[in-house]
Amino acid sequence: MAYDVKVKIDLAKPIGKVGFGVPLILLEYAEKAVEYVEVSTLAEVVDAGFATTTDVYKAAQLIFAQKNAPKYIALCAVAGSAPDALANAELISKGWRQLIVVTSADTEAVSTVGSISAAVEPLDGKMYFANLDINDETVVGVSGLRRTVLFYVTATEDVPVPVAALVGEAAGREAGSFTYKNLLLSGIAAQDLTDAEVEAIHKKGGITYIVKAGDSVTSEGKLAGGEYIDVMDSEDWIIQQLTYKTQKVLNNSAKVPYDNNGIALLESVAEDVLQTAYNNGMIATDADGNPDYSVNYAMREDTTESDRANRVYPGGNFRFALAGAIHEVEITGTITA
Repeated sequence: MAYDVKVKIDLAKPIGKVGFGVPLILLEYAEKAVEYVEVSTLAEVVDAGFATTTDVYKAAQLIFAQKNAPKYIALCAVAGSAPDALANAELISKGWRQLIVVTSADTEAVSTVGSISAAVEPLDGKMYFANLDINDETVVGVSGLRRTVLFYVTATEDVPVPVAALVGEAAGREAGSFTYKNLLLSGIAAQDLTDAEVEAIHKKGGITYIVKAGDSVTSEGKLAGGEYIDVMDSEDWIIQQLTYKTQKVLNNSAKVPYDNNGIALLESVAEDVLQTAYNNGMIATDADGNPDYSVNYAMREDTTESDRANRVYPGGNFRFALAGAIHEVEITGTITA
């Protein structure tokens, strides 16, 4: 997808319903290829070529069963492997974000979680949600993985792709408005695990589904590399919105003049995006009760003659403080006689 706008965010960290994106269920090693298609009902899943007995259909069913299910999901079937499919620029350019990979029952070939993760990690704006059985000893390699979620819930015949529940519940929510820890999911069973077993999954970079205070919930909300998933959601959303809305200004204006009025027009887009991000809970409130972000677009006189001659404006800058979320609570009490 071509844009005249490039947005980059560096995550500076201290030391020591209409949701966001379209889930894609990708069937690899399929007997028959199915072109990328977006659907909004289970009937359309069948019409696309996936019978009610298939794992693709059951994964779609689980997505749509969630309380905050997305309006649309995408389907695709390829004759080869998932990593090969993810090297296809046409597939990458589609509007999907959350990837679920299903392997055809008619093949012994299976792409490894590591190989799929390696294919997704370099893709801007995409995420891979992998399903692993509780006892899976696969070492994915957690170092540096920022676009891979490892969901340790054992598959069953009726629920062959449990991670579809996590994707379905998250994809329909507004980015930044929730954390992936303690999500209640429909259609999958909590895993019977000890605290030590849950901690072992967390150390492998994964999360699972367990019972807390009588509720079945996700155990953690982190990516395989240790970052929180909602941080990546927030980063991707801001980049997507700022790119899209700035491009719209260029599209809808007969001319954006290279003067301070034109620059102010571009700056107003960034202000709008960051204010919306604050409203959605991505950005923190400062000590004075104000949104903790700033936008600073360089004036014309601060740009170079070369940039002006080439009609390139490199002076857009912004910063914001992530709001984060509370995942653990410590309470101290005192008893007096």
